Amino acid sequence: MEEKTGWIMKRFPLRLNILAAVVLVLLLLPAAVHAMDAQVRIYVDGELIEAEDGAVLIDDHPYISEHVIQQHLGALTVWDSENRTLAIERDTYKARFVLYESYAVWDGEAVRLDAAPIVLSNRIYLPAEAVGKSLGIKVTWDIVNYGLQFYLPQGSGSGWEEDSEPADLPATEEEEIPAPSDSGRDVSKAGGSSSGAAVIHSIEMSGDQIIITADKELEANIFTLTDPYRIVIDLPESKIGSLLNGEPSQLSGQIAATHPHIQRIRYSVFNDEPVAVRIVIDLAQPVQYAAVKQGDARKVVLNIRSQSYQVVLDAGHGGKDPGAIAYSGRYEKDFTLPLTLKIYDLLLAEPFIQPVLTRSDDTFVELDQRAQLANDLEADLFISIHGNTYIPSVHGTETYYYDPSSKRFADIIHRHVVDASGFRDRDVRKQEYKVLRLAQMPAVLVEIGYLSNKDQEAVMYDEAFQDKIAQAIVDAIKEYLDLEQS
Repeated sequence: MEEKTGWIMKRFPLRLNILAAVVLVLLLLPAAVHAMDAQVRIYVDGELIEAEDGAVLIDDHPYISEHVIQQHLGALTVWDSENRTLAIERDTYKARFVLYESYAVWDGEAVRLDAAPIVLSNRIYLPAEAVGKSLGIKVTWDIVNYGLQFYLPQGSGSGWEEDSEPADLPATEEEEIPAPSDSGRDVSKAGGSSSGAAVIHSIEMSGDQIIITADKELEANIFTLTDPYRIVIDLPESKIGSLLNGEPSQLSGQIAATHPHIQRIRYSVFNDEPVAVRIVIDLAQPVQYAAVKQGDARKVVLNIRSQSYQVVLDAGHGGKDPGAIAYSGRYEKDFTLPLTLKIYDLLLAEPFIQPVLTRSDDTFVELDQRAQLANDLEADLFISIHGNTYIPSVHGTETYYYDPSSKRFADIIHRHVVDASGFRDRDVRKQEYKVLRLAQMPAVLVEIGYLSNKDQEAVMYDEAFQDKIAQAIVDAIKEYLDLEQS
């Protein structure tokens, strides 16, 4: 073995002397100050590797630890504490890295690195891309799901682990991510199948808009991911131009963003056959977005907003005021409260809506106090939930408003409730109800159905029916506020 690694001055098992070496390094050199950006998952030939502290993402560069290089990539590692170098060897590949220096030596030549080896928590970490190149191992980086993928050459290795046929990366819970292209390629001149692809020349942030421009028509598939919050824009049949925003482009990179709710915008070529580009917008908080239709098909424009809305929900009657008496003798107040609470619970799950209740139990609240609550909050919407009564033969849904500015809201609420209930459409009507007259925002009163009608009462107290109506009202609120529909 000494002859095989004769180019290395000394061999020390890293696990025996790493602590002493690290102490020496920290005395001689400034401490590492880079922050870990995210947890990185490691895959070798498509299989997830369980390795504690095996990889980190620092300043957008994925790093792997010496332990992963040795145990999972089948390489020999040798630490030289005197020269602060870590030598790695796999088959005929040999390389030497120097801590905190942006260069390495492999194949007898000095190579400049995009990121320097570092020490974190008493472990040495090397930039993953440089490790792959120096050992002849294919490395890809999934910028969306933070997946670091190594594909070992078939039939090679030190014999520590059996090599296997590279497998497809398993799908995550959120999405299946194709493997990125190999690095170092001029992606604007990718394979023959890309000749008709749109070439992206700019990805820019302007106010609340993200604008992507190409030389041909662009098609965009847009979706969101959580934990952390991201908007993902997939652009099939597209590639990054040799110049992006007037500067030489890379296979992957990021665009500066000054928007208060956007941390950064990342882009990457993640497929060769057919060519495709992915853009990831890392968010500081949940936002609403909408693709803006353009007269120019070469542009994709995304509007970003984070406005929050307060919606006051008023369960009609309550306490000493039972409301209408149903066909069976039940009270209206026992219909309105459960339904209103269901609407409230659904709205709590909406990141841009803050629901407020005028009553949450069987208590009586004066009509002017209900409207005053909404006014004091400067709420955006007011909705009062009721059940109607008349002679047993009358049935159907009615929706009321007072101020003309509430008419559109009433129309939307009414349409959704009628569609969900299947009840007769008894129209949207103007009426000077006190809660509507006093409310200083768009306000409606919805008579879901007639409790005095035997058939309608039979379903109005049913929980499944109320779930359906609650969802319809939430959908109507979101439509009126122009929020993304789920």
